[in-house]
Amino acid sequence: MDRGLIFRLLGQLSVAFTGILVIPLLAALIEDFEHVMLFVWSILCSGTLAFIFLSLGGSRPNQRLRTREALAVVGCGWLLVCLLGALPYLWGGILDPVTAIFESVSGFTTTGVTTARSFEEFPKSILVWRCLTHWCGGIGVIMLFIIIMPQVNGGTSTMFNAEMPGGFAERTLPRIRKSAAMICGVYFIMTCIELFLLLLGSVPVYQAINLALATMATGGFSYYHADLVSFHSVYVEIVAIIFMLIASMNFSLYYRAFQGDWKFIRDESEYKYYLGVLALASVCLTANLYSSNYNNYSFWQCLRYGIFHAVSIGSTTGFAADDFNNWPSFSRYVLFMLMFIGGCSGSTAGGIKISRMVVLAKAAWSELLRILHPNIIYSIKFGHRIVEPQRVGNITRFFFLYIIVFLVLTLAISLTGMGIMDSMGLIAACLSSVGPAFGIVGPTSTYADLSIYGRIVTIIAMILGRLEIFTLLIIARPSFWSQKRNW
Repeated sequence: MDRGLIFRLLGQLSVAFTGILVIPLLAALIEDFEHVMLFVWSILCSGTLAFIFLSLGGSRPNQRLRTREALAVVGCGWLLVCLLGALPYLWGGILDPVTAIFESVSGFTTTGVTTARSFEEFPKSILVWRCLTHWCGGIGVIMLFIIIMPQVNGGTSTMFNAEMPGGFAERTLPRIRKSAAMICGVYFIMTCIELFLLLLGSVPVYQAINLALATMATGGFSYYHADLVSFHSVYVEIVAIIFMLIASMNFSLYYRAFQGDWKFIRDESEYKYYLGVLALASVCLTANLYSSNYNNYSFWQCLRYGIFHAVSIGSTTGFAADDFNNWPSFSRYVLFMLMFIGGCSGSTAGGIKISRMVVLAKAAWSELLRILHPNIIYSIKFGHRIVEPQRVGNITRFFFLYIIVFLVLTLAISLTGMGIMDSMGLIAACLSSVGPAFGIVGPTSTYADLSIYGRIVTIIAMILGRLEIFTLLIIARPSFWSQKRNW
């Protein structure tokens, strides 16, 4: 393993992170000067760490970034930015170390939950930092890193695929850096468009910025604990629905549309399955809310909240326009299942991903056909593409591991005294980067009542879910760091 290369790339990531910290520093200079030193000290720490990493890494030409080094940079890079992101919370004594890391991880993984009972606990510059961690985490800190890093051979594609995970995430352009730049460009433009539309709807500037950043990150950080309930605006909800859908579908679709490649869009099937699942969930939620006469809502109110929450939870954004914690059991179970499914591959959404779920369903159906007709030859197709057996096996193993991690973490969080359904909902929401769940961590509540132990378990769930489990588990193996093993 080329540890010098790893140190050098982590050093360059630290430099980029230091540059990002300048934005909340400027906000502190403008809004609350007394908190300027929080970011000055954070910048000094990050800059010093960057200098140390770069010194250890040295500079050698023609270094090859192999798979092992790429996985190490992605896994360690995420852990690094989550720890550095906690510094502004720590310097002013605003939060204890575990809670500061919790807030940082929640932001960068786009889970979008908090332990604060009131956002008045945070200075305005810290609120700016919360929003920024969310937005950067949505597109992936490593994705931004790929754009600015010097060109290295080989393993860059491993870093790209780790940041845009899913069953069928693919490059849109021949070169990794150009693909990453394209995705970030679309991300930035869509954020600006949503911000403009929200300002047209008379949303205050700061709230509009926060909402635009959180929506495109499919994260859910909100200026209010009650989320979109506080806006009481159908217009804001419609804008949020549109951009939650945009952010949770494969970004390559938008580049293809810009190129005029409508055949690719027409033949692509993942987003069609995704929209179909959300449409079915919307119908189920609307029907259940209306038939149960929930809160004496009219049909149009049931339709409004049914569509909004199907998109919000399905896209793993986690916004709430109504307190679904009090909804009928059937509706809450529908939302619970949507947490697992997640959005499309190549998007900012979390979850297992709709492409994997479709392949798993087709694999189960093909196995049934083989039992009935032992001599049948059946190929699994996803749209117009045949899915290779190796990829089907990879998806099956990922799903198995995902469920095992879910069960283990649910068991772990239940030691805090939470009920089984609340424990399952919390872990599902954190693994899929949804955020709000049920019970004491419902959509109008916070994670403030979790113990330190519970917050540590939640931190592990958020990071595992964001890195889709494999990356973190691989770098946790002692044999991974062995110099004698070849990859």
